[in-house]
Amino acid sequence: MLALLRRSLSQDIPYVSIERPVREGTSAVLALISLIVIVAGVGAAVALTQIRSLKSEIAALHRELAPLKERVAQLDQAEKARRQAEQQQDAKDKSAIERDNRFGETKAALNLSSEEIQLVKVYIRPAPSTGAPADPIKVGDIVDGAMIPLPSPLTEKIPKLLGARFAIRNGAIIIVRKGSRQADVVLPAY
Repeated sequence: MLALLRRSLSQDIPYVSIERPVREGTSAVLALISLIVIVAGVGAAVALTQIRSLKSEIAALHRELAPLKERVAQLDQAEKARRQAEQQQDAKDKSAIERDNRFGETKAALNLSSEEIQLVKVYIRPAPSTGAPADPIKVGDIVDGAMIPLPSPLTEKIPKLLGARFAIRNGAIIIVRKGSRQADVVLPAY
């Protein structure tokens, strides 16, 4: 019996020595796979938190952008309305000038006394002209471009200039009555 037991034990020992490296190799592979899965899970969790924070930042930016879009739309509408009003005013001015020219009616130029001219020159001082000289503007010529309302202290002292606008071309002061685009007064620079 003992001999039999010894034989069976001696036969079992070689199998045990072969199975041990296979078991250790399998457990090492399982440990490596487990480690990779854990690292991937941690990476996925970090990625998800980053995605959530980016989504919340995007939502906050959208909330900030919405009022800005509305403001830009309002400004665009106001600009369009201003352009339309300006075009309508220009059309009215041109039609009034054409109507006056058809009927042969010309408005009398504003006659300013020498004291009034001096007063205008005190309030409006044109800068010296540095560009190429353009054709001089005469009384009755159409004045294109931006016009500036006369200063209120000046219109208080010279009531006939109430509502008038002025521009400076080639150093000359050009005054236009309210609702007109024709030069009513041209004060040359000197």
